[in-house]
Amino acid sequence: MDLTSMQLADNLHVVVGGGFPFCNSLVILENEIVIVDPGCPLEKLRAFLQKHDLQLRNIDLVILSHIHPDHITHTMKLKRLSNCKIAANEITAPLFDEKEEMKRFLGFTKGQPVRHLWEDLVNKRMYGALDEGHIDITLRDDEEYSIGDITLKMLYTPGHLPDHMCIEIVEPNFVFGADIDCTAFGPFYGHPNCSISEFKESIHILRNSDYSGLVSGHLEQPLIDNYKPVLEEYEGHFDAREEKVYQIILNGAASIDEIILNPIIYPSLLNPVFLQFERWMIEHHLHSLEQRGLIEENAGNLTVIENEV
Repeated sequence: MDLTSMQLADNLHVVVGGGFPFCNSLVILENEIVIVDPGCPLEKLRAFLQKHDLQLRNIDLVILSHIHPDHITHTMKLKRLSNCKIAANEITAPLFDEKEEMKRFLGFTKGQPVRHLWEDLVNKRMYGALDEGHIDITLRDDEEYSIGDITLKMLYTPGHLPDHMCIEIVEPNFVFGADIDCTAFGPFYGHPNCSISEFKESIHILRNSDYSGLVSGHLEQPLIDNYKPVLEEYEGHFDAREEKVYQIILNGAASIDEIILNPIIYPSLLNPVFLQFERWMIEHHLHSLEQRGLIEENAGNLTVIENEV
């Protein structure tokens, strides 16, 4: 069944965008019309609102979980249509306000070899994400924002990106996981400032909490009721990938270029942008293996540390 939307509670819905380059959008229909992460197809959102006798121009507020283009895609379109306010956390806000700073934050600095290809990808598949705009409301960790009978609570969960946050829906006790998304692909940490250790810590925060369910930012069936074992399996991708990297080095790979000759994370490396994501993710695993005392890296050359028997 092709799910286009899901009702979580009275006046609380998800418009399903699904996998990249879209995302699922949380929609609150209360005394304010609020959209969290407007990355679902815009026509789906329009059709959903029309079923409730509403239009895109009726939107009052857009909340962003983090700066990734697939989560901010339609923000400025909605701003132009409705004059809605835009809210984001303290780290995301200046990145949204200055798109060159956003590109630097994501590793695509001026002169970065695949920057123009990444910009083309964003403009073709997430058109509007690089539009200039301004954050109206800055949200802080643990801050609550009330919309009628619904209270949202901001939960900083870095690792996927330093600015990533989940959003707790205090009533009726759900959490919007954004890109702690529990997809079969597994966690994404394909930028220089991502952190495997922080990502794991953020997953642990959710696993140690007692929600009625987790709403994924990318699953086509967005609500996960029994989410704790799903998060455990999702976290397992880190160690499985790292073991593959280590085994490739044990088998003779002496550089990251040799490691990424065969994809570990992406099924195909024909796209240079995804190849760059793969490289950055492998770099995080190499750093982790160094911290664990299993390898040494010197001027790009990798060596295995022999453990004494």
